[in-house]
Amino acid sequence: MKSFFTSILLLIFSSAINANDWKLVSSDDGYWIKTSSNSQHEMLLAYKNNNPQFLLILKTDSPVSDKPIPVKIKIDKGEWKKNKLIPLQTRPEQSIFRLEFNNLKKDTIISKMIAGINLSINFNSAPNKNKYLLFSLHGFTVAFNDLLIANKIGSLDSRWLISHKKDRELYCLLTTNISIQAMELRLQNKNYTQAQALISKTGYSIIDHNLGEIIEQVYKLPLKNIPYVPRAEKFIMFSRCIKQPFQ
Repeated sequence: MKSFFTSILLLIFSSAINANDWKLVSSDDGYWIKTSSNSQHEMLLAYKNNNPQFLLILKTDSPVSDKPIPVKIKIDKGEWKKNKLIPLQTRPEQSIFRLEFNNLKKDTIISKMIAGINLSINFNSAPNKNKYLLFSLHGFTVAFNDLLIANKIGSLDSRWLISHKKDRELYCLLTTNISIQAMELRLQNKNYTQAQALISKTGYSIIDHNLGEIIEQVYKLPLKNIPYVPRAEKFIMFSRCIKQPFQ
């Protein structure tokens, strides 16, 4: 666990800050997703041994205690919940903490984040609108779906999947991406012919040979069954594909 987070921290310090939207990031040790606040503080979510871990990276020159720091967290207009920050590492202008949740499962927090708009972290004993960090949850669900798939199959890179003989995983990843593109185009009122012209071939014959059929399946669905944000359903669609017979 320590080496895993060490590699993450090294990449955090060397990467540029992109405000607000959650992004999927990769290294040789694994995948994680992260976002930043308008004040350039960062929050990160990674999995190790199927256990979600949250990191908070504060941009500060102030000395940081080496003891756990009590905080309160809430999502949107929910109640403030007591939690704590565990100091991990301090560097010039940045301090890194692991966010620990008291009496609340991390999967519950993730479920709330999927449904939420903003996450707030308060460092004071009483909520004060001028004393808390605000992280947008915009893009969290989409990035989280990619994180789940990457963790499940090892990589989102086609060449890596081929070299590791993961043909089924590659097939399902690419067909899921095509289905999502078709759904998005349908929601934009594009017809089947337009979708065929706009969706590029993958370069893999087993998929490109059936490209029209994959798109057609989307257009046969009742419009009410198309997710409002198709990419937010990516892991479900991918998992459904994995369970189907494969030749």
